[in-house]
This record gives sequence, C-alpha cells and structure tokens, in this order.
Amino acid sequence: MLLFLTIILILVGGCTPKTKEVVLKNRNYVVIKEGKPALSEEDIIKLSRSLYVNKVNRPEVLRALKSLLTKRESLKYAFYRMKLYENIIVPILRSYGLPEEFKYLPIVESMYNPFAVSRSGAAGIWQLMPQTARRYGLIVRKDYDERFDVVKSTHAAAKYLRDLLEEFKNLELVLAAYNCGENCIRRNVNYNFWKERRKLPKETQNYVPLFLATLLIAQNPEYYGIHLYEPSREIAIVKVGIPMSVEDFLIMYSMNESRFRDLNPHIRGRKIPKNANVYVEERKLVKGEYLLRARGREE
Repeated sequence: MLLFLTIILILVGGCTPKTKEVVLKNRNYVVIKEGKPALSEEDIIKLSRSLYVNKVNRPEVLRALKSLLTKRESLKYAFYRMKLYENIIVPILRSYGLPEEFKYLPIVESMYNPFAVSRSGAAGIWQLMPQTARRYGLIVRKDYDERFDVVKSTHAAAKYLRDLLEEFKNLELVLAAYNCGENCIRRNVNYNFWKERRKLPKETQNYVPLFLATLLIAQNPEYYGIHLYEPSREIAIVKVGIPMSVEDFLIMYSMNESRFRDLNPHIRGRKIPKNANVYVEERKLVKGEYLLRARGREE
C-alpha cells in the first residue's frame, strides 16, 4: 500500500505533466494544454486507500518486471505513444474519479499500439471486446470502429473501470476483471487475488503482476534503461459536424493519408461520418478549420 502510494505521489508530482483539457470556444477542435492538476494530494491518498493495493514487491511482480525489461524497445515506443495522448487520456480518467495511473493500462493491453487487434477480437489501445464496447456506447462497424478512437474508447474504458471498481473495490480484482471479465471473477475469486489467482486463466494470473511491474518502471524509466523522449507535437481533435470523404479532409488539413491513418485508425473506410473525432497535429489546424467552416456553410 505504502509503495503504491509513493508511486502515485511521485508520478503525479514528478515525471508526468499536470494537465487539463481546454476547449477553445467557437472552434471545431479541442487542444490539450498544460495546467493545474485535477487531484490534490489528499484526493490521491483517498483514492489509493479505496483501491487497497496489496504488496507490490511480490515474486510474481518481480518476474513480470524481468519479462517486461526484455522488451525495452517496445516499452520505449509504448511510453512515447502514451505521452502523445496523455493530455487527452488523463482528464478523462479523472472525470470518472479514477486515478491517472490507469493511463498505463494500455501499455499492458496493447503497448499503446493504436491498430492492435487480439485473436479474441479485442481492439484498440484499451483492447475492448465488441460487446463491451457497445455496452458502453461505442459504434463497432467494419468501416468505422470507435474502439480505435482514443477519446471515445477511453471514455468507454473509464466507465468500465469505474463500474468494476464500484463492484470489487480492489485494484487487483479490478484489473483481473478487466482482463477476463467480471463474471470470471465473480465465479472464482471471493476477495483476495493473490490467494485465489490459480483459479483464474493463466493470462489473468500474469496480467495483474504485469500492470504493477509497469507502474514500477513508470516510476523511474531511466533506472530500468528505458530512455524516453517527449513528443515534439501536440495532437488536436477536429469535430467533424458533417459527413465527408477522407480525400476532402486530407486536402483541407494538408495531411498525407499515411499520417491520417496512423492518427485515425477508427476511420477504416473512405468516408468520415458525421460527429466523428478526427485527430491531427495542432500545426495543421488553421487552414483546415477555415476550410471546414466554409464546407459546413455550403452544406
């Protein structure tokens, strides 16, 4: 418990930026800027107590740590992608009363690979199954899949984590349920993950230690030989109020299609539906916003 609280305090006060979301009025986009933290130190203490984390320095966590450190390049990429979207993800987690350390969960789920799809059909950085995604309001279609939309999938994942936390009130059980489903935990575990973990699927047994090991690495990546660098750009969200083709959008925002697809894996076809989020580099906004407004007036 004390170690987890220390990790939280170090992360919030040290190596992670303090953020909030700023919505620019009369604009079609949102830009994330640095600001004051949404949680006070007292809030963080209360959250960590409510999560009740058992010992982190267990042999299972140390084995998971050793395993993760064989993938330093993948971890470096994952932390870089996390930093790219951190100022979008953290305010969403906080808005649901969740500790921001859940931003590390996609490292375990997908290494923050925005195109990740598992053999079981889970997709996106949060690896949401189709039925779970739809339960929390996401559109899942062949041509448009909101599990790949960073903002919308984070809202869905945060709602799911909030519901799991309300039911299980224990971080290890919440993580286990996120991995194998809440019914899996209800059937097999009464209260203590570590004592009853062998009743769970092997993947779930390893999943919880992997997350805790990721927290340890996040506390001091340099110590573990993971040298991080900050993204050189900010990501903005364009709110597309009218349906349009991808080609038209690329012209408006002077983007090449490769970059568009990299930032927008949720848009899988040639059409952008109404009210879709489209992610662009902030420097692309001025010309694109002007043209998008003109297009809207024509419609």
